[in-house]
Amino acid sequence: MNTEQQHAAEHPAAHRPLGLAMSLSLVIGTMVGSGIYFLPSSLAPLGWNMVLGWVISGAGALCLAVTFRYLIDGTGAGMQHNIERVIGEVPGFLGLFAYWASGFTSIAALVIAGGSIISGFLYDDAPTWVGVVAAFALLALITAANLIGTRTAGWVQVASVVIKLIPLVLVIGAVAWVFGGSGQVQPMAPAQVSMNSVSGAVALTLFAFLGFEAATIPVNKVDNPRRNIPIALIGGTSLVVVLYLLVSVGLVLVMPWQDIAASSSPISDGLGVLLGPVSGTLVALCILASVTGCANGLVLIGADCTYSMALRREMPQFFTHTNARGVPVWGVVAQVLVIAVLILANTSRGLSGMFTFMALLTTGGVLVFYVMAVIAAAKENRKMARWPVLVLGMIFAGFTIYGSGLETSMWVLVLLLIAMVVRWLCQRGRPLEAEASTS
Repeated sequence: MNTEQQHAAEHPAAHRPLGLAMSLSLVIGTMVGSGIYFLPSSLAPLGWNMVLGWVISGAGALCLAVTFRYLIDGTGAGMQHNIERVIGEVPGFLGLFAYWASGFTSIAALVIAGGSIISGFLYDDAPTWVGVVAAFALLALITAANLIGTRTAGWVQVASVVIKLIPLVLVIGAVAWVFGGSGQVQPMAPAQVSMNSVSGAVALTLFAFLGFEAATIPVNKVDNPRRNIPIALIGGTSLVVVLYLLVSVGLVLVMPWQDIAASSSPISDGLGVLLGPVSGTLVALCILASVTGCANGLVLIGADCTYSMALRREMPQFFTHTNARGVPVWGVVAQVLVIAVLILANTSRGLSGMFTFMALLTTGGVLVFYVMAVIAAAKENRKMARWPVLVLGMIFAGFTIYGSGLETSMWVLVLLLIAMVVRWLCQRGRPLEAEASTS
């Protein structure tokens, strides 16, 4: 029995399980954030390179999801336990710590995006401070939902997934309407297909696929993890891959690519052309629900990360404290404080600059987690049929590290150094405790 399972058995009342619907919503809701709503503007000029980029990123994400499935197969345990089971405690810790820390920047980026939407409702040309205040209000709402209880956060996740999918389904419906003979099909941008353009498209689409691993983190809160986690992991990822491809490709077939490239909110503008101006407000509200749900899921996951690391004495022990509803209170509070500092420290960049900076750091941290999982799955593998997926997962992980750039790599190295210092400080008294317990 691993550390999380043992603690859950000792405190059964504190663990309210997430069912299959909530586990699926955690995966879908964490993946579908703000990226799919804004990426079409950057991708439209790439023409068919965009399609290849989505296909490659989607295939890579699925390969990594299946790789994670191989690693957790039959254990009923979370990713950190399985990584350290195969390649050691330190790699397992570094992977989870980097993932946990990347959640800070990701949540900050999401609430900043949400604050920008709220400020847009209030002012035509809102000053930065209005968006920052709105971001803090959104962060407070998400924090409250998580502190009330895991199931409350889970139901918020389910509701946000339903809302955020509305504009994406409307785009798919508009595409079907056009192809049914009721409208004119637009041509793709006349960009030549090349390796550089495809790799650029892959780099742009990568951020939109982060989050497929969400169900493998709070494993001690998932009901029947041996069944529900694989279904959420593979099923949720597959659904999002298909959805992204249909929406992004479909949009350029119903709206001139030049208009998409010039738009700051292409899905909203596209539906506005097809369905009227009222749809723009509807889409803005759905995007607000989307970023809120994504941030909500990341807060839930991040609190469980601190809880898991603290049980292993790799983080301060106060992170193991849970309230009557089973919520790791200090894990939630710590995230909120760090996120608030990140937002305040980067206000000089403006809302757009802050979002870009946070997204960059998020990708770098998550890649450490992915690489550790791929190495562990490959080392443990004994089935020849699994090697094609594992090799593709390794190639994709390596390609994304290369594409993340030198600046991101340097920030990640600093992050890992901090992680080792924290772990050393927390484990200094561990040998003495073990010796005392055996005497």
